[in-house]
Amino acid sequence: MKAIPVILILMLVILSFNGCGGGGGSDEESAIYSTGDKLTYTADGVSFIMVYVEGGLTFPKGQSDDSTGTVAEAYWIAETEVTYELWKKVYDWATDAARGSNKYTFANLGTPGDGGRGMQHPVTTINWRDAIVWCNALTEWYNAQKGTKYGCVYTNSDIVLRDSTNTNCDSAVASPTAKGFRLLTGNEWELAARYRGSDTTNVVTGTVNGVNFDEMTTKWTKGDSASGANGSDSIATDIVAWYEGNSNNSTHEVKTKTHNTLDLYDMSGNVTEWCLDLYDASSRLYRGGSWNQALAFIPIGRYFDRTTPDDKNILIGFRIAKSQ
Repeated sequence: MKAIPVILILMLVILSFNGCGGGGGSDEESAIYSTGDKLTYTADGVSFIMVYVEGGLTFPKGQSDDSTGTVAEAYWIAETEVTYELWKKVYDWATDAARGSNKYTFANLGTPGDGGRGMQHPVTTINWRDAIVWCNALTEWYNAQKGTKYGCVYTNSDIVLRDSTNTNCDSAVASPTAKGFRLLTGNEWELAARYRGSDTTNVVTGTVNGVNFDEMTTKWTKGDSASGANGSDSIATDIVAWYEGNSNNSTHEVKTKTHNTLDLYDMSGNVTEWCLDLYDASSRLYRGGSWNQALAFIPIGRYFDRTTPDDKNILIGFRIAKSQ
């Protein structure tokens, strides 16, 4: 039998001690799921639901559906944007001084909605660095509460990122094998927003970039009206989104508008959502419309933008994902 290298033993001990497991730690990884299946995560009085999306799917992109994207691996996506309730529960646990060297540090406290709102409003006023560090904290918090061994996704030089005030977050490495909580990629986000299943209403047809969408079993909504929002139809958009025309200049509690085909809420409005992707050399991508945006900017295929990873405001929150 070969001896286990000392450095590997030390790494395993460190991972065990710091609350980040080495990978799965749950039966869910060995189970078989179909797109749309759900899992409920409950710990310390707080619950959140995640929806399964199969891998290997190619979908149309852009407002005019003139490009395509593919997500190779299956993933889980949160039913709602991260609420202030969940953010604060994890934040308080992670920043407790009793955690010693494993304590987390955040650049921003987070705000309930656009300020002074309720616990079920999406958290805002957090930057991209806060979001990825909080995902690591959520992973460790859930492991501590439930005995799972999910691996923290974001590291730098193999060190788990726990300080969003440190610019080394900008060089974060996302582990492809860790099963902890994380941000969505831009493609994962848009795929989930456009998913239509077998419903052929308002779907992309024809061939785009050599992909024949007529032949696909899975159908995809058009970019100018994905997830039900339409930049020229306020009645349709009112059903699914909080935006300038109906928000009364405020965020709203999650799950107060109609969900999309995957039972995901607020994909078209309430707050825009940080994604993992670099947009350019100095900024990160965010997707979806927000509570103060005009009707024309709400469609999924049209609205995406970027800002620096240290930017924060009352318009941007985030939604979590998890690898299968």
